[in-house]
Amino acid sequence: MPPKVPLLSIIMPVKNLEDYIEDCLSSIVNQSFEDWELIIINDHSTDKTLSIINQFASNDNRISCFTNQGQGIIPALQLALSKSKGTFISRFDGDDIMPDGRLLLMIDALSKSPGKTIVTGKAEYFSVSPISKGYREYQEWLNQRIDFQDHWKWIYRECPVASPNWIANKFDIQEIGGFDRLSYPEDYHLTLKWYQNGFNIHSLNQTTLMWREHTDRTSRNSEHYNQESFFRLKLDHFIKNELNQSQLIVWGTGVKGRLTKRILDQLGTAFLWMDFLPKGTSKELSGQSVTNFKSIEKLKIYKLLLAIYPSKKERKEMEDYLNQQGLKLGRDYWYL
Repeated sequence: MPPKVPLLSIIMPVKNLEDYIEDCLSSIVNQSFEDWELIIINDHSTDKTLSIINQFASNDNRISCFTNQGQGIIPALQLALSKSKGTFISRFDGDDIMPDGRLLLMIDALSKSPGKTIVTGKAEYFSVSPISKGYREYQEWLNQRIDFQDHWKWIYRECPVASPNWIANKFDIQEIGGFDRLSYPEDYHLTLKWYQNGFNIHSLNQTTLMWREHTDRTSRNSEHYNQESFFRLKLDHFIKNELNQSQLIVWGTGVKGRLTKRILDQLGTAFLWMDFLPKGTSKELSGQSVTNFKSIEKLKIYKLLLAIYPSKKERKEMEDYLNQQGLKLGRDYWYL
């Protein structure tokens, strides 16, 4: 009799996670939902990671481990997908922890959803040391997307779905090319592809990811995940899939605004640059004129990127002004 095909394939790239992998694997093995396979791709670990994985695999035939045929997360994900047998697919990372009941919750939600659905839930950072302000703010922002169910409105600000916190139909992932032709940061690129291809996000109000923060995280130490990499990816995607024949406007001349200008210049994309200036005035910055933000009142067809994110009160005033111009977040303007 052929082996039973699992409903869910969990794919996991790992590298040098000896301090965390045991907690991670225990949290998966102890899930109440049991119809899964775990495909681990070892990205050439030099510590005890592989030994710990092999111990788990020897006691649970749902766990298998393969050596990455290339280097890095993208080829690891490609190999894992090629080895997967499940109807559903989910990614997880070897330094994080699955809360009790995660798989049952996510499987149940996906089973009741139409095609091209991504199921995700809330995330909670944890660490042996205090969580930094930036990570706490990102956690709050991610979970607000769950509360307001508005992931796609904010797609160009940050990655609105945590990389180890989603589940989908494997067929739908394969239909958009799987993990082929991804560039780093790969989690954001994949999310952009979901958005581009009309996927829906099904949000769960429960915490489905315990996200471990530690100094060795790849996102902390690899140039693939620095701010410029994110901006280059999002701006390239925006120009190719959102701008069409509209005029591009960038609002803001701070750090993000200047980074945006540099990348747009490299991409050969012209834009109107504006900021908070006295009405009727302009200034010169980096070889380009910057005008008062009310310049948009004279324009007709344009897309607006906000390279500013002021306080809540000021943000509301700014959005009220844009709404008065007939503009909508996620349709006519987006935050960077």
